Amino acid sequence: MLKRTRYRLADKVVDPAQCTILSDGNLLKVELRAMQVLLCLINHAGEPVSRDMLLDEVWSGGEVSDNAINRIIGILRNQLGDNAKSPEFIKTLPKVGYVLIAPITLVKEVTKHEKFATEVIAGAELEVEESKRQIFKRNLFATLYQHAGKMSILMAGLLSLLLFSVYQISHNESSENSQYIKTELKRLTYLDGQELSPMLSSDGKYLTFAKRKLGEKSWRLGLMTLGSRKTYFLDDPFDSQGYPAFSPDGSKIAYLSFNFGGGCQINMVEVSEGEFGEISKITDCKSIIQSTSIAWHPSGRSIYYTDEDHQKEFLSEKMIFSIDITGRNKKQLSQPYTIGGGDYLISLSPNGRYLAVVRDVHWYKVQVMQLSLETGYWQKLFPVELALHSVAWSRDSESIIYRGKGSNLMRYHIESKSHIQLTNILQPLLSPISSPSGGIVAVLGKLYDGEIWKLTYPFGESGDSSLFVNSKPVDKHYIASNGSDSRPSVSLDGKQLAFVSTRTGESQIWLKSQDGTERQLTYFKDTNFIKYITFSNDSTQILGRKNHQAFIYELTTNTVKYIDIQGEYELYSVAWGPDKHTIMAAFDILGKSSLRLVDIKSGEISDVLAEEVELGQFSSTGQLYFTQRSKDGLWTIENGETKLIHKDFKVMLDMSWAIVDQFVYNLAYREGRIDIDRIDLNTGKKVIMKFVDIPQLQTIAVDREGSIYLGIYNESNTNIVKLDY
Repeated sequence: MLKRTRYRLADKVVDPAQCTILSDGNLLKVELRAMQVLLCLINHAGEPVSRDMLLDEVWSGGEVSDNAINRIIGILRNQLGDNAKSPEFIKTLPKVGYVLIAPITLVKEVTKHEKFATEVIAGAELEVEESKRQIFKRNLFATLYQHAGKMSILMAGLLSLLLFSVYQISHNESSENSQYIKTELKRLTYLDGQELSPMLSSDGKYLTFAKRKLGEKSWRLGLMTLGSRKTYFLDDPFDSQGYPAFSPDGSKIAYLSFNFGGGCQINMVEVSEGEFGEISKITDCKSIIQSTSIAWHPSGRSIYYTDEDHQKEFLSEKMIFSIDITGRNKKQLSQPYTIGGGDYLISLSPNGRYLAVVRDVHWYKVQVMQLSLETGYWQKLFPVELALHSVAWSRDSESIIYRGKGSNLMRYHIESKSHIQLTNILQPLLSPISSPSGGIVAVLGKLYDGEIWKLTYPFGESGDSSLFVNSKPVDKHYIASNGSDSRPSVSLDGKQLAFVSTRTGESQIWLKSQDGTERQLTYFKDTNFIKYITFSNDSTQILGRKNHQAFIYELTTNTVKYIDIQGEYELYSVAWGPDKHTIMAAFDILGKSSLRLVDIKSGEISDVLAEEVELGQFSSTGQLYFTQRSKDGLWTIENGETKLIHKDFKVMLDMSWAIVDQFVYNLAYREGRIDIDRIDLNTGKKVIMKFVDIPQLQTIAVDREGSIYLGIYNESNTNIVKLDY
C-alpha cells in the first residue's frame, strides 16, 4: 500500500501517492514516470543523480533513450516552474546527471488551504475505498475546515460530525462492513513507452502484454517472468500484435496479428519457462478492424473472440464467435445489432460459466451484458457512458470490475446490482483484465496528452497531388497546457478558436482569441464528454453536445442554452442547419439512423433529410453532405435523390472532417499513417497532404483563409499494475 508521505520543495508541496504538486494554490497532476524521477531526486537530494541511477531506480535497469529522460526532466521543470538556465529546483550537471538543489523538508504540518486542496480535491490514499457515508463525512469536515473563521464554529461542526458518526455506526454497522473495500496496487512493469492489454497466467508467474515505444506505430507481444522481470518479445512477421490471452494452463497465448496494409489473423504461440515457442494460425479476422477480444474456453481446446462480417467491406457490427484452436468448428454466438457497433469485448468468468460482454449501443455509451454459456441466456447488467477497453471478473465470479467515471476502477456485484469504487487516485486506471484464475491486472496512466497545432494555409495554389507537412509553416504548440486540449473549432474568419480542455480537471469549452488570450467559456458539471462543437456562420454562437444533450453557447451574452429536442430518440450527432434557426441532428430510431432538422426554439423535429446516415454537414451554400453507415463515400441530395460525390471517403471521428466553401477536408487513415485530404466539391479533385514525424491526428478545423487547426494526441507512458482487494 502507498504510504502518504509528502515533501515541501521550496514553496511547492509534492505528494507522490497522488502524483500531484501543489503550487500557488493550484493542484497540478504529474505524469507517473515524472513523479518517479522526482522521487528519485528527492531521495538523493543534494547529490548528483546519474543516468544509470535513474535507469536502475526508476526503470529497473531497462533500456531508455536520452531523449526520454530529457523529456521527463522537461516535464518536471515545467510543473515546478523551473528554468534550466537559472535553476531553482533541478540543476543539470554536464556529463554527470542532475541534482535537486531546492530546500526540501518532510511535510508534517500543512496550511488550512493546502490540507483542503490535497485531501479534498486530490482524493484519499490509494488503498482506501470510501462508502457514501465516508464521503459525506469527509466533505462535511472539509467544508467546515475551509470556512470556519472561529474555533467555536469548527468545534460545533466536529461535534455534529461525531454525533452523526456514532449514530451511523450504531445503526449501520453490518451494512458498512459489506461496503468497505481495501485495494492495493502493485506495479509490475517499469518499461519506457506504452504497455496495454495485460494478462497474468493462472499461476501468477508470468505476464503477457502488448508493448509500443513512444512514437512508434507497431505493437509487439511481450512475455515477462515476474520473479526475475526477464522479458521476451515475440518475433511475428506481421506489423503489429496485441490482445494476448493466456490459456488456462498457461502453455499457450492466443493473440491478434495484423498488417497495416491489410491482413489480419488470430494466432497462437506456445510458451514454456517464460519464453515464446512455435507460432500457429487459428483463424483469419476481418482485415480492417485491427482489434478483437479473446477468451479461452476452460478446456483449453477452443477460444471465444469478436469479429465482424467478412462479406462486408465496411465497418460493421461486431459479433462473438467460438472456434477450436485447430481452426475448425467455428460458431457464431451473438447476432449483429443495427444500433451501435455490436458486441466488441468479452471476458470469461473464472468458473467458466459466463461471458461478460460489452455491447456498443451508441457513441460513448455501452451496455455490459452477461451471457450464460450453459443456457445461452442473455442478461443486461448495467450501462456505462464511456468507451470501455476491457472488463474483468472477481475471483468468485460474482462481480464485474470496470473503469468508471474519473478513470478509477469500480466493482459491480451482479446479485445485489450494486456499484462500489475500488480505487481513488488521480492517475487514470484503464483496462482491467482478469486471468483464468481471477488474477486482475490493469493499465496505469493516461494513453495520450492532447494539444492543438496550426498549419498556415498549407495547400496554397499548388496543383500537386501530394504535399508534405515538413515543407509548410507549422505552429506545433499553438494550444498546450498541463491538461489535455482537443477538438478545435474555428470561426470562418479565423479570429476565434473554441476547443475542449481538461486543464481545470473536468472537460470544458475554452476560447482562444486572435490576440492570443485564452478564457474558459463553460462551467459544466457531470461531464462525460463534449463533442461536435462548431461555430455558427456569423461566429456569435457555438453548437455542441454535452453527454447526450445538444446546447448552444451564446458568445454575446456568455450563456448556455440547452435544446429540448422533442421525442424519445437517441441523439447521435449535431451540426448547424441551413439557417440560424435550425440544427441538424442524427438519430437512432428503432435501429435506423436518419438526419433531421430540429427547430432551436421549440425542439420540434422536421421530416427526414437522409436515412442510414453516420455524420452530416451543411456547406456555406446550404448544400447537405453526409456519410452513410453501410457504404463508404461522401454523399449529397440532388432533386430528392441520394448522389455519390466522392467514392474514396471515410470519416474517422465526429470532428475529423470539415467543409469550408467549396472544399471538404478529411483526416484519412492509410497504412498506419494519417493524411489530410482536400477535395474540391465542384471538380472532385483531391489533394493529399502527407505528414512526416507527427503524432496522432484526431480532429481538424479550417478557416476561410485556409489555415488548418489539428487536434494532436501525444502518447504518454503507461505501466501495468496488479490489483489485490
